[in-house]
Amino acid sequence: MATHTQSAIPARAEPNSSTGLVAYRLTVAEFLKMIDAGIFRDEEDIELLAGRLIKEMTKDDPHDFAVTSHAQKYRGILGPSWIVREEKSVVLGRYWRPEPDLTALRGPLDRYRTRAPRPADIGLLAEVADSTYAKDRGLKWTKYAACKGASYWIVNIPERRVEAYSSPTGRGNAARYQERRDYGTDDEVPVIVEGRELGRIKLSEIL
Repeated sequence: MATHTQSAIPARAEPNSSTGLVAYRLTVAEFLKMIDAGIFRDEEDIELLAGRLIKEMTKDDPHDFAVTSHAQKYRGILGPSWIVREEKSVVLGRYWRPEPDLTALRGPLDRYRTRAPRPADIGLLAEVADSTYAKDRGLKWTKYAACKGASYWIVNIPERRVEAYSSPTGRGNAARYQERRDYGTDDEVPVIVEGRELGRIKLSEIL
């Protein structure tokens, strides 16, 4: 009988050192087939993060308000050359199909008619964190930096602040943002895309 060694395990299967069990990672293509086959209920919001299916938390009123108010401000500042999308998927690699709360994408809109946005399309990412801070500042923070997402905001509702990250560096799990600035409700946050400040948002109007 053949014996299986670690080298025989496919690249998308991850052995767990403590249990010896092998976790299988889904690709974006496999995830999309599951969606097309109706595997998930209509009311379920599922993200694919590092090949794992992650159920999104139920959104409350402060979360929805922050997403909508941010989107309105972004559209007014960024103008027609950028598309602002709320809670829509992007593809960040073979195993990544997250749904950022807000994404600023290069226009025109028609370029996304038959494909999801990729890292080269993205100018700004934002997550509204209430009960999701550990994920937004952990797994997603690292991946967004690895994809060289130049501007990343975490709208921290419990702390009533925006954490603005920039200058991504590194690859894979070693990726990180080198710069962080925190803004409170009395502050105006600069909206910076591709290294240029395009306007400012007063936090008291969106939190």
